[in-house]
Amino acid sequence: MAYEIPRQSFTGIAAADLTGKEGFGVVLTAAGKIALAGAGVAIDGILRYAGKADETVTVVKTGQMGLIFGAAVTAGDPLATDANGKFVVAVAPAIGVARAMESGAADTKHKALLGGVAAAQYQVIAIPIKLPKVANGDIVTDYIPGFAGKIVSVKFLVTDPVTTGAKLATLGLEIEAAAVTGGVIALTSAACTPLGKVIAGSAITALNTFTAVNKISVVASATTAFVEGEGTLLIVVQQ
Repeated sequence: MAYEIPRQSFTGIAAADLTGKEGFGVVLTAAGKIALAGAGVAIDGILRYAGKADETVTVVKTGQMGLIFGAAVTAGDPLATDANGKFVVAVAPAIGVARAMESGAADTKHKALLGGVAAAQYQVIAIPIKLPKVANGDIVTDYIPGFAGKIVSVKFLVTDPVTTGAKLATLGLEIEAAAVTGGVIALTSAACTPLGKVIAGSAITALNTFTAVNKISVVASATTAFVEGEGTLLIVVQQ
């Protein structure tokens, strides 16, 4: 983590033992003391110098600071506090209070820029697919969402079960003809039943961001033609 650049700070009295909580989000209590923030709330700053109950602590309100992540975060993500005062991706209606400047895992400290930011919004792109029509190559070509974002997960929801055995296809995603890392769905006869079955794609880890004019494609490979069956491809994107 790079050096910290606090822009505005203040001191207060700890409402409880805050030792070891540097980098956590904090709020002022009704008694005017400093306590750990709860989930998704407007915070009063980041704890920089901690102390025990009724001792003086220092809180930073604005600037570039190291925050403790409560879950995996990607650089650029809007951040909100979780129930323990750690920082996670801000999803509406949580209040975005910072933006990650570095990627990191849960319980690690990484640089972020403090200040109000819009919480992440998620959308689901739903694409109906008739399995007998699936063949190697593009099954969705050059779809343009019309906004910038990133693909975070993909699933296949079975709406008409497969009854003929030994059929299969692998579905993957591309952005501007470059394969997304992860997001691969293995469709098989056995997996595509019963009605309502959800088949999750593999974890998406890279090459998943797109601009407002980028094209997204769905590509099939390793296909042994299905005889029957339908489903809906559900692509979850974050704006």
